[in-house]
Amino acid sequence: MRIAITDSGVGGLAVCADVEARLRRQPPAGPVELLYLNAALEDDYSYNAMATREEKVRTFDNFLRAAAERYAPDLLFIACNTLSVLFRDPWFDAHRSRPILGIVEAGARELEAAWRSDPATDFIIFATPTTIEDGSYARRLRQFGAPAGHIVQQACPGLPDAISNDASGQQAAALLARFVPEALGRFERPPARVAAFLGCTHYGYQAGLFEHELKQAVDEVRILNPNRRAGRMIADEIERRLGGDHKAAGPVVIRFVSRYAVPAAPLRSLAQYLGATAPATVAALEAFEHVAFFHGAPAGG
Repeated sequence: MRIAITDSGVGGLAVCADVEARLRRQPPAGPVELLYLNAALEDDYSYNAMATREEKVRTFDNFLRAAAERYAPDLLFIACNTLSVLFRDPWFDAHRSRPILGIVEAGARELEAAWRSDPATDFIIFATPTTIEDGSYARRLRQFGAPAGHIVQQACPGLPDAISNDASGQQAAALLARFVPEALGRFERPPARVAAFLGCTHYGYQAGLFEHELKQAVDEVRILNPNRRAGRMIADEIERRLGGDHKAAGPVVIRFVSRYAVPAAPLRSLAQYLGATAPATVAALEAFEHVAFFHGAPAGG
């Protein structure tokens, strides 16, 4: 069984690592290949850097078509909030016959569980500009019953690169020292309890920095990281499809494919973030396959 996991960059490796850890604890009843496909065009040109929504949509469409033709995964999991919200566009209707899941559903479940456990809490949704502009998570919270005045959205441009390039956290801390006060200032009154939703897969690598910065101003802080729930969704799907006797477990192979050569800085950072819990994922990253298997859309369409 081949499971493809994709993100615009290396943030989604957190989801791949979680799946690896789960399969180590409960081996699959058949062979599994976890294939991480980097959907970014270049190291310094993510989807959030593209000038228009049309360019983002067309480029991701090119990626999905190439991934299906070249790798034919049994399941593609979009472990990227930006790409997951883009995928809701009618442009992608032609792909919906294929088995494709996205992290937005995992995030919505995480938010619902948090709200139902404490309906009086205030929520901050930290995410990329594209995810914030889409507003999916805020809408879902309102649908669950959370009052609009208890929900703040905070875009964090530049934060994914700061996290992936600097495991020390210094770059991320400098940005969060600006983003967190901005978010808190959007509430009508100072919140006593905050549930901080990490709406980008990169953010989970530095979840402690979010908590530390928030606790400078808020008494009770809860961090909501949908990456683990996404990992559970994938592991559950593997279990559902393979079933069988786990005593006769199949091998698990992990590969990493990127259109561009992954620079040294994220290689070092990800090894520090994930090395202890997901050695096979880190090994796949370090031995990445450099394959330009898809192309971008011309700027402006």
